[in-house]
Amino acid sequence: MIVIPAIDIIDGKAVRLTKGDYDREEVMDLDPAARAKSFKEDGASEIHIVDLDGAKAGEPVNQDLIEEICSIPGLKSQIGGGIRNYQFAEEYLKFADAVVIGTAAIKNPVLPVSLAEEYGSGRVIVGLDARDGKIALSGWEEDTEIQVEEVIEDFISKGINRFIYTDIDKDGMLEGPNFEYIERLLSYGVEITASGGITTLDDLKKLDSIGVKRAIVGKAIYKGIIDVEKIWQEGL
Repeated sequence: MIVIPAIDIIDGKAVRLTKGDYDREEVMDLDPAARAKSFKEDGASEIHIVDLDGAKAGEPVNQDLIEEICSIPGLKSQIGGGIRNYQFAEEYLKFADAVVIGTAAIKNPVLPVSLAEEYGSGRVIVGLDARDGKIALSGWEEDTEIQVEEVIEDFISKGINRFIYTDIDKDGMLEGPNFEYIERLLSYGVEITASGGITTLDDLKKLDSIGVKRAIVGKAIYKGIIDVEKIWQEGL
């Protein structure tokens, strides 16, 4: 399993939110690009970048900083936050390996499908940010009644097979992920990257055992709870 460090950006700083609440922001690093380089030096092969300002604004805000991070040699990047139209995605795909389409995938399902047709399905990821199994939009500030499973089923029929599932209620809580629900999503036969609440090495091992191929870890890395350097160099 690939363990992916998260860099969430507000005002040019790497931050972590608790349960997606912008009022519960904790600054983790004043220099996200330097932190990304450090992750690469420690053995990371991929990085997950979210423009949280962009997620709220509905358009890219920290694009120059994100491009700088994506320029780090040997570090694959996936970017989310504020990618609401084809043009924004196209701009990011000039220097990123993949884009994560969240809100726009729900409001305009044609967008990720069109991008996948043009750039390849491996470069387009649908972001499933949810509370109690129901999709949340617009930087997690807009709740819906749309079930995660409905979205997966719809996009499978359209040829999309990469998803990131973020359990908002677990995010930043350091309480462990919802293994049972993640396993249910994996039963659809698609790639589910797990995100939210991953706290310990045992969490990662359990995710690996149920078939998760990628896991995004944030606060547990910044707080030094998980020794990712050892994982990246020696494996699980």
